[in-house]
Amino acid sequence: MKLLIAVPTLENVPVDFMESLMNLACHLKDEGIDFKLKIEAGTLVYFARENLARYAIANRFTHVLWLDSDMVFSEEIVEDLQFCGKEIVTGIAHSRRPPFSSCIFTEIFPGVEKFKGDYPITPFQIAACGMACVLMSVQVLDKVRAKFGTMFQPMTDPITYGEDVAFCWRAAQCGFEIWAEPTVRVGHVGRRIICP
Repeated sequence: MKLLIAVPTLENVPVDFMESLMNLACHLKDEGIDFKLKIEAGTLVYFARENLARYAIANRFTHVLWLDSDMVFSEEIVEDLQFCGKEIVTGIAHSRRPPFSSCIFTEIFPGVEKFKGDYPITPFQIAACGMACVLMSVQVLDKVRAKFGTMFQPMTDPITYGEDVAFCWRAAQCGFEIWAEPTVRVGHVGRRIICP
């Protein structure tokens, strides 16, 4: 495995994310996993993802671990996601704002439907996911780019999809399945203002 840890961000990152990232980097080094970290800052997340994906393809990485810059995760997250054995696999994440719903989608056409209820105990196939914590083969990126000319450009037809769901839709059109690994749980760093 030649791994790119790809982090799109607007600008600053929370200290909790940096602590998780440093623990992950130390763990990967100890395990002898060939990896590189690349952080792409910018105001357009889809543009940052597109640049990171093109970098992964051009530099012949085998896998990309997508991490949003406001997540916390286990240092063993790569091995845990890789154990699933799928070309696109996400951990379980919830939104950071109420009602703190799932970032996993069971349907995206004709309408977006979030996962509801209890998660299965084994990996399960989904329609799409947020890119908070996703391990994927670079082969997926290459095939999506070849077919569509873009990977993460948001879509507005037939309905509006953000960059992450748009990518999942394109990947499915290329014959790839998207899976969720329920044993991998990641936290979303939020912010609360407490008033007396």
